[in-house]
Amino acid sequence: MIPLTHKDILLFIGDSITHGGRGMSMDLNHILGHGYAEMVCAQLAADNLEAMPRFVNKGISGDTTQQIISRWQTDVIDLRPTHVSLLVGVNDVHADLALPAEEATAGYLSRVERMLQDTAAALPGVRLILCEPFYADVRNQDAPFENIPHPLCEKAFRFANTVRDESRIREIFFRIRMLQAALPDIAARCGAIYVPLQDLFDRAAERVPMSYLIWDNLHPTFVGHRLIADRWLEIVGKHL
Repeated sequence: MIPLTHKDILLFIGDSITHGGRGMSMDLNHILGHGYAEMVCAQLAADNLEAMPRFVNKGISGDTTQQIISRWQTDVIDLRPTHVSLLVGVNDVHADLALPAEEATAGYLSRVERMLQDTAAALPGVRLILCEPFYADVRNQDAPFENIPHPLCEKAFRFANTVRDESRIREIFFRIRMLQAALPDIAARCGAIYVPLQDLFDRAAERVPMSYLIWDNLHPTFVGHRLIADRWLEIVGKHL
């Protein structure tokens, strides 16, 4: 159990994986989205019921670090959270494929470190959590809905983001691994808790098809979100 107090505000920020389809208004049925962030917050709220901690989801679908850093002051620091969890990276890789890998990686890492350092400077005592971006290859789906954890029931559903070009997938994996290799050092320099995730999906995919966990190379199914939430609670719980 992670102990929290009435003064605690946990803020999650990132791209669509954190966004989780959240409502963009004060509709408390959807305000935290329906992904790993909501699962973590629900568990922590129930575990600390009398303390009544508060939770914020500021994930926005499609965001890169360039977009997130532009709203960091208003969406993070101005809300004065006691805990900040950041998960971002795969959109940076896609957006910067035209740049040399070293240049794109350096820009991403610099922005992540700046966001963490600015938060620590502005909010003394804040707890920082940095989550590892991840990627999967689920091209080999002749019947693409056969292995997902919910049967196809909506006619309009489609795989909107699945990359199928093998050379492009190899390049994305290469660049994702560059980010993954450098992020633990950034977390250590900034005093952040690092939550690895790629190994989580790779090991689970030894037991079930990856498409049961991640449906379009990028986005987890609700099963994948549960795995992320459990890993987040496990790793963060060891440090708090």
